[in-house]
Amino acid sequence: MKKWFIVLIFFCFSTSIVSAQENNVKKPKDLFSDSAIIIDSKTKSVLYSENSNKRMNPASITKIATAIYAIEHANLNDQVEISEKASNTEGSTVYLEAGEKVSLKQLLQGLMVNSGNDAAVAIAEHTEGSVQQFANKLNVYLKEEAGVENTHFENPHGLYGENHYTTAYDMALITSYALKNKQFQELFSLKSIDWSTEGWNTTLYNHHKMVKGELLYPEVTGGKNGFINESQHTLVTSAENEDLSIVVVTMKAQSKRAIYSDTTKLLDYGLSNFIRSYIPKETAFQYEDTSFLLKENFQYTQPANGKFTEALDRNGVLTLYNEDKEKIVSTKLNPVMNSSVKHKNAVASTESTGVFYGDELRQQTLFYPLFIYMILLFIVGISIFRKGSVNK
Repeated sequence: MKKWFIVLIFFCFSTSIVSAQENNVKKPKDLFSDSAIIIDSKTKSVLYSENSNKRMNPASITKIATAIYAIEHANLNDQVEISEKASNTEGSTVYLEAGEKVSLKQLLQGLMVNSGNDAAVAIAEHTEGSVQQFANKLNVYLKEEAGVENTHFENPHGLYGENHYTTAYDMALITSYALKNKQFQELFSLKSIDWSTEGWNTTLYNHHKMVKGELLYPEVTGGKNGFINESQHTLVTSAENEDLSIVVVTMKAQSKRAIYSDTTKLLDYGLSNFIRSYIPKETAFQYEDTSFLLKENFQYTQPANGKFTEALDRNGVLTLYNEDKEKIVSTKLNPVMNSSVKHKNAVASTESTGVFYGDELRQQTLFYPLFIYMILLFIVGISIFRKGSVNK
C-alpha cells in the first residue's frame, strides 16, 4: 500500500509538470503571408508580429469597419431603399434590386456573411448620405475610437483604391474595438443565414472556412475574409479559450490554403503561450529624478514563460518587450510631484527584467496547483495508513 501511495504521488507530480509545459507551441516562422499579427483583444498586447505596420490593401476585411460604424450610427431596424449605384456595384454581391427596401440588419448580414459589395454601398449611403461622406467620417471614427494611425479607407467594401489602405496592426485594433459590441459579435460569428430579397432567395454561408466549420477550429468565434488581385488573400479571425481572447490578422497570402495554414499556426501559438497579468494602480516608477505613477490597473498579456522586459522613458511611457525585443504593449504614466513617494517597483531608464510581474507570477501559477495536489495526496495517504492500521 505504501509503495502504491509513493507511485501515486510521483505520477501526479509528474503530470502537473508536464501539463504546465505541454501547451507550449513554438513561435511560427516562414509564414506565407506578407504581414501578420496576433493581439489579445482585451489588453491590446501584441503576441506576434510580422510586418504588422506595413501598409497593405485590405480587400473585404474593410467591411469589419463598415459594420461597426453602421451599428453605432444607425438603427438596425431602419428600412434602407437600395439605390442604382448600390445595385450596380461590382464584385461580390447579394443581388440587391434598385428601389427595393431592405432592413439595415439584413444588409449587415449580407455584408458580413456573403461579403456583399452592393450591401456595403447601401449601408454607407443610408448611414451618411454618400460613399464619400461615409468614408470621410469612417476614417475619423477609426482614429478616435479604435486608435488606428496607418489606415485610410476610400470606400466601405474594400475594392481597390490607390489610397485605400490599412495595416495588420490597425485591422487588429479595429476588430478588437468592434468585438466589444454584442451586435457586432453576433454578425461576426454567423455561420449562415436564410436570405430573401426581390433579387435572390437562398441560404448564404460564411466565406470564412473556420467560422463556417469547413475547417474545424473550436476556439474560433468569428472572422472575415477578403480577396482582390491587388491584395491577394486577407483574413481576420477571432478566437478564445479559458484564458485569452485573441485576434489574428493575416494579409497578402497567395492562396486560401496558405492563409489558413498561417492562421492556424498563429492561433495555436497565441492560445497556448501567453497569460494575462496586471500591475496595480498607484504603482510608482522612477526615471532618473522623476517619479511616475499608474493612475489605473495596467493589464497586459505576457509570455507564459515569464521572459519579458520593461522600459520606462523620460516621458513616462512604460513599455513591455518580449525576449526578441519586440514591443508587447505600452502605457503612459502620470508624473508625481512629490519626490518622497514610495516606489513599489522602480524601473531602470533603459530596460529591466520583469521579475516581479513576470517570472514570479509564472512560478506561482505552477506552484499553487502542485501545492493543492500535495495536500490532497497527504490527506489520502493519512487515510490509507489509518485504514491499514485498523485492519491490523
